[in-house]
Amino acid sequence: MVGIKSNLRIHVAGWILSILLVTSPAMSQQVESEGEEAAYSAGSIALSMLYFPIRLTTCVGTQMGTAVAYIFTYGVPGNFDGGTNGKQIGEVARSACAVPWIISTDQVRQDYGGKR
Repeated sequence: MVGIKSNLRIHVAGWILSILLVTSPAMSQQVESEGEEAAYSAGSIALSMLYFPIRLTTCVGTQMGTAVAYIFTYGVPGNFDGGTNGKQIGEVARSACAVPWIISTDQVRQDYGGKR
């Protein structure tokens, strides 16, 4: 039980560290003040922590749904130049997970800062 908790802490710490590195102030082109930049970084971390499970659920759910659709429509002619539905189902599966999974400081600044 202790090994699981420490392993979980390591994973969470690594995830938070990766968010901090992605949302570092070096990425922003225009810094208003230290306090505002810290607020944007904190907002980015908080919103990313809320957004990540939603993205994960959407991605995994779409992958499972497209797998079922692929199985039931195997060999059925599709819309891709006489190909099967597999190509179209693959495009849906790829696009569900292709969006950014982390909300950047620039996005927070754009949505809530009123600048840029």
